[in-house]
Amino acid sequence: MKIAVFSPYLDTFGGGEKYMMTIAEVLSSRHAVDVLLDKHLFSLGGGYLKKELSKRFDLNLKSVNFIIAPLGQNSSAISRTLFLNNYDRFFYLTDGSIFFPTAKKNFLHVQSPLIGQPAKSIWGLFKLKGWDLVIYNSSFTKTYSQANWPLKSEIIFPPVDTSKIKPLRKEKYILSVGRFFGYLKDKKQELLIKVFKELSETGNIKEWSLHLVGSASDGDKDYLESLKYLAKGIPVEFYPNLEHNGLIELYGQSSIYWHAAGFGETDPTRMEHFGISTVEAMAGGCVPVVIGKGGQREIVEDGKSGYLWENLDELKQLTLKLTEDRKLLEKMAKEATERAQDYSKEKFVERIKNISK
Repeated sequence: MKIAVFSPYLDTFGGGEKYMMTIAEVLSSRHAVDVLLDKHLFSLGGGYLKKELSKRFDLNLKSVNFIIAPLGQNSSAISRTLFLNNYDRFFYLTDGSIFFPTAKKNFLHVQSPLIGQPAKSIWGLFKLKGWDLVIYNSSFTKTYSQANWPLKSEIIFPPVDTSKIKPLRKEKYILSVGRFFGYLKDKKQELLIKVFKELSETGNIKEWSLHLVGSASDGDKDYLESLKYLAKGIPVEFYPNLEHNGLIELYGQSSIYWHAAGFGETDPTRMEHFGISTVEAMAGGCVPVVIGKGGQREIVEDGKSGYLWENLDELKQLTLKLTEDRKLLEKMAKEATERAQDYSKEKFVERIKNISK
């Protein structure tokens, strides 16, 4: 078969991009797969994107072609129609915008809660008719989106390569992974630093350190520098744009995983839609102490494979509970490692191959 994959924000190297590029990797083993680039992405260079995506996400994209396509802003509907007509399968990561697709079978991937979209208009309903299946990345995303996407759907959790992430000799590390996004500040690194600072100043987590990992573009530099200034005088390490192997090592070494995206928010789009980094940390035997919102509730079995918290006092208390009880920490680390296997890449591969038939 001839298969096309289009994600309009490949250059952000986020969870949605990993999801779509894993689809490309999986299907390229037996089919001809093209990753489609609009004018903006093509200007960055297909070779560059292929290399960076392969490296960032540890994927084998050698058999995948990166080509320009009549998609995106100011593209011609006629050209797009004729172009997509050449494909047997088409996978599209939507940001809320859609068009009428013309491949033989068309899959729409919804990565985050999308509210007030196509079902609100006759034209939108017409465009929806061209899509065969909506793929959601979590029950959370589906719950807040399905009314606007009245189509047959499936939940396929994101791929986590749990087989490559193993527990290592544990250190007194608290780890958090999330983009240093200066515009939205949605991963709440500032909040985590303040909480860690309060715990450090009381002497309750002596010898422990906080490790913050995330991608950072040129536009995020000021935010990153402000975080470093906030962390002065306390043991906080920063890892902007850390390579995949380095992150795997940190997952294995770290003992506790913090995540706060969605704290203080009521808008579902500002919460974690699934939580790939949480699962990755769990695979490395890192016990999650994460906010009880969004997709995190589907991943963590509260009190068994980790803890869910609602306020900052709970975050502190649950963290101290683990730091002060080594046996409890080790027991929950084992449970977390086992739980992570429910979201393995192997299970994702099986589901994608089945729907693509």
